[in-house]
Amino acid sequence: MKKKILAGLMSAAFILPSLTLASGIDESKNDLVYGVALSDSQRQDVDKALGAKGDENILSVNGSDLEKYLGYSTADSNMISSVYVKRDVKDKGIGVSIKTPANITEITESQYANAAITAGITDADIIVVSIKPVTGESALVGVYKAEEARGKELDTNRTQVAQKELEAVSEVAKENEGKENFDGEKLDTVIIEVKQKLAEHKENEGEKADPSQIVTYIKDALADVDMGDILSNNNIEILVNYFESYQETSAIDSEEVKENLKALATDLSEKANKFYQDNKETIDEIGKEVQESGILEKLANFFQSIINSIMEAFSSNENDPSN
Repeated sequence: MKKKILAGLMSAAFILPSLTLASGIDESKNDLVYGVALSDSQRQDVDKALGAKGDENILSVNGSDLEKYLGYSTADSNMISSVYVKRDVKDKGIGVSIKTPANITEITESQYANAAITAGITDADIIVVSIKPVTGESALVGVYKAEEARGKELDTNRTQVAQKELEAVSEVAKENEGKENFDGEKLDTVIIEVKQKLAEHKENEGEKADPSQIVTYIKDALADVDMGDILSNNNIEILVNYFESYQETSAIDSEEVKENLKALATDLSEKANKFYQDNKETIDEIGKEVQESGILEKLANFFQSIINSIMEAFSSNENDPSN
C-alpha cells in the first residue's frame, strides 16, 4: 500500500512539474499582486484595468513586505498600487507598462525597469495599475514578492539599493522639473550609462570607482544627452551617493544585470526613434510656422541624442564575445 501511495505521488510530480508546492505558485501562470489595502470592488477595478483573465497566481503585499524589500515601514492602508507580472518573455529582458500613469506619481516606466534589474529580476513584463494617486512602491514590492514566491531568493541589499535609486532619481527630477532642456527620460538613460561604466571600471581596474571617477562618469553621461549644464552640484552629489551604494552590491558584477541593462537601453532607443519618426512624419500637418520656429528640429535632436548616447554606451559590448 505504501509503495502504491509513493508511486502515485511520484507520478503527480511528473504530471505537474511547474507547480511550486511550497508557495502554491503555478509557474506556468502569470502573477497578479494586489496592494493589501484594496477592497474587493477595488480589486475588480484593478482587474479591469490590467485585463486580468482570472487564471493568475494571486498574491498581495503589505507593510511588512515593503519593509523587507525596501528597508522602511508603512501602514498596510498605504499599500495601494498593484502589479501584473507576465512570465512568457524568455530572454527579452524587463518590460514595463504603467496603465494608469496619472495615478503613479513617483516612478516612471524606465525607473521601474532600472530598479527591477538592479534587484535581480530578469525576463518579465511588468504592468502597473493604481486606482488612485500613489507613489507606486507597492507595485515594485509586488514584483519582488512574486519573484520569491517562485523560489528565487532575492538579495534584500540589492532591492533596498534599488529603492535608493528611485529616491535619488526622483529627488533630482523634482528639483529640476520645469527647467529648460531637462528631461526625466534623459536622466533615466544617464543612470543606465553610468551603471555600465561602473561595471566596466570594476572589470578593467579590479576595484570600485572612487567618488571623483563617479562624478566624471555622471558628467560624461549628462553631456551625452545634452544635459551637461542642467544639474546642480547637489544633484551630482545625490547621484554619487547612490552609485557608491550600487557598487557595494553584487549587481556590479552580474552578467544578468549587464544583459538586462543592454536590453533596456535598446528598448528606450527604439521608443525614442519611433517618437522621432512619428513626429517627423507630421511636419507637413504642423505647418510652416512651427517648422520655422525650430521646435521640430529641437525635438528631433533631443531624441536623436538619446539614441546616440545609449548606443555609444553599449557599443563596446557589441564587440565583446563574452557578452
